[in-house]
Amino acid sequence: MQNEWNAVCQRLQQGLSKGQYDFYVATLSFVRFDGHCLTLGCRSKFHAEWLRTHLARQILEAAQERFPQLKECRFEIHSQVPHDELKEEEEEIRERPDGQLTFLAIGQPVRSVFNPRFTFDQFVVGHSNHFAYATCMAVAAQRGFHHQSVYLMADPGLGKSHLTHAVGNLLTREAPSMRVRYVTAEQFTNEMVAALRRDRIEDFKKTYRDGCDILLLEKVEFFSGKRKIQDELIYTLDELLDRGRRIICTGKTSPKDIPKLNRELRSRLSGLLVAPIDRPDFETRKKIVRRKAAYDNVHLPAEVVEFLADRITTDVRQLESCLVGLMAKSSILGIPISLSLAQEVTQTILEYLPTLDIAHVTSAVCRSFGLQEQDLRSKARSRRIAEARQLAMYLCRKYTKESLNGIARAFDRSHSTVIYAIKKVDQELGRKNSSLKKLLEHVSRRIETRCLNE
Repeated sequence: MQNEWNAVCQRLQQGLSKGQYDFYVATLSFVRFDGHCLTLGCRSKFHAEWLRTHLARQILEAAQERFPQLKECRFEIHSQVPHDELKEEEEEIRERPDGQLTFLAIGQPVRSVFNPRFTFDQFVVGHSNHFAYATCMAVAAQRGFHHQSVYLMADPGLGKSHLTHAVGNLLTREAPSMRVRYVTAEQFTNEMVAALRRDRIEDFKKTYRDGCDILLLEKVEFFSGKRKIQDELIYTLDELLDRGRRIICTGKTSPKDIPKLNRELRSRLSGLLVAPIDRPDFETRKKIVRRKAAYDNVHLPAEVVEFLADRITTDVRQLESCLVGLMAKSSILGIPISLSLAQEVTQTILEYLPTLDIAHVTSAVCRSFGLQEQDLRSKARSRRIAEARQLAMYLCRKYTKESLNGIARAFDRSHSTVIYAIKKVDQELGRKNSSLKKLLEHVSRRIETRCLNE
């Protein structure tokens, strides 16, 4: 059994900072495993409490790989270290500036959770995100801004977390005494559940209400259906707002569209200043590629920049993945970055592309619009057919390997017509409250679902 626990430790070591592993995991001792519960020995009450709050779930998941029947991890105090020595060591950890351990000091600025690459300087501003960027800057700086609370709304991969971390990084640097609390909705939920189990709910409330100057709360859609958690969040938001504290929440949809959200919480979230982030247009995507390459001191040929920006249109995170893969392959193989290499890497990362063709796309579009495929190739110019045709061209460019000329031939149109259609759809998606956006998402789901089922 001890060997199994040693293997669990090795697994945990891969995902933790050296400070966290050395102080919290390496000092644990294996006590027993009774078939369903793994009991681990801790050095002190402080040690056990911190593990229950911050690492219990991670330890459980890692241990289940070695103990398949495991349902629970239990932490008991088993230590021969004198109390005074432990107390001194705990105070030293609380004061460490290395970032990974500052969660220990409730009410102190949280530094480690913020990605150092996610700063305002590294955020590429375009028409699709300018309002969200300016709003977060104003909230962070508290300058001439009457609305202290913001709800960032965007699809995954468009920059919500970047802006949230940018606020945290700016405040950490410019206002180190500011008590910043960053948490995802899932972490908030887990902390509250743990506090209830240990009869520490008052401490939990104080952490978020008394020990917080600005709350950064991500992925609020996770609260869907969790009534008790929602009630506590309502009281927390009310308390912070009454005290003039700042709040930034993020979600992938409007609060009114989150299912199983009680009316009061929906009202509170809707009362925040909603700052949507839309998909970046072609020029903004090119800026993103150049900025991320410059950060890593990599020069990209213009044709590679344009190819990546043209090929990956919906997700900035996916765009960055392709760029990282391109730089890695170039470095490992010792070959220059070229258009052919970019095409190869992109196709590898976007694995679904080779299985899709123009017929897949046009079929999904026609089903959504109630049209026949010959309607898209006809000379008809009614609004519905023209919109369907432009959307089909846009999605063919996104999902298939066809060139612009190939797409043009499939629709009996010219190369310039396809370029115009793609540009027009891009512009429409960049508009606030675009009706085309939901339709595009609906058709995209049809395309991707069919692809996955084949």
